[in-house]
Amino acid sequence: MLNLLLRLSPLRPAVRLETVERRDFTEPRLRELHALSNALMAEDFGHFCVHARTNDVVHVFRRADTGAIVGFQFWKTAPLALPRSRAIVGGKLRISPDFRTRGLHLVSGLLFLLETKRRAPRTRLYRLSIASLFGFVSITEALARYELFDPKRRGTAEDEAVREAFLKLARESNYHVDDETGLFRVNIFMTEETVSRYPPRYFERPAARRYAAANPGFRTNGCYAGFWFRFTSENLLVMTRAVMRRLFRRGSPVDPPPARG
Repeated sequence: MLNLLLRLSPLRPAVRLETVERRDFTEPRLRELHALSNALMAEDFGHFCVHARTNDVVHVFRRADTGAIVGFQFWKTAPLALPRSRAIVGGKLRISPDFRTRGLHLVSGLLFLLETKRRAPRTRLYRLSIASLFGFVSITEALARYELFDPKRRGTAEDEAVREAFLKLARESNYHVDDETGLFRVNIFMTEETVSRYPPRYFERPAARRYAAANPGFRTNGCYAGFWFRFTSENLLVMTRAVMRRLFRRGSPVDPPPARG
């Protein structure tokens, strides 16, 4: 269904999505993904593989004409200590700059949600993410409600469950969590080329300002912030509208990177 939407989109070049299971995370395949990732956010291959292999699947976006990779998103589900609940966890998200305005990360998220719901239709699903500023902005701007991860928030069963789930995710990927700020030291750093593609006004967007308030050293500290939300009907409606709006807008053959301010 979602591949059909990608084919019907008027944006060119067309994009297709493929799902790769963890059993097929071979070294050549991971090196292909790492090549795109490292050009955007500097990270050594071994570090990349540790995180990649904690996930269940990766959605890979390719140009339909050449087969070249233009983006990917890792996914898995994780236990959550709440009745009939489970967490959906987005791993590394990387999209080539020329394809960032198409909402491909939202397409990937909706696909994994549908697959998870099909397997467990009565389960209440949460989304947990440890994200760079760019991932945070691209996801939260397509949501009605979300929460920043705060390890000091301990008042309810939901707070405790979310906290423990985030700490477990950090341990699995060898990330250090700051008990005061809630920031995750991931040792992934923005490249100058990536930052230069965004005009100053991008960093003034409300979501970017909120991220910067939580992680003021995001440009150089190698840390990400965490956030989470429930897949409520309100969030799903906003996400679906965002996907349709981005996929079916009229645009140039290849969307250019944002102009420099």
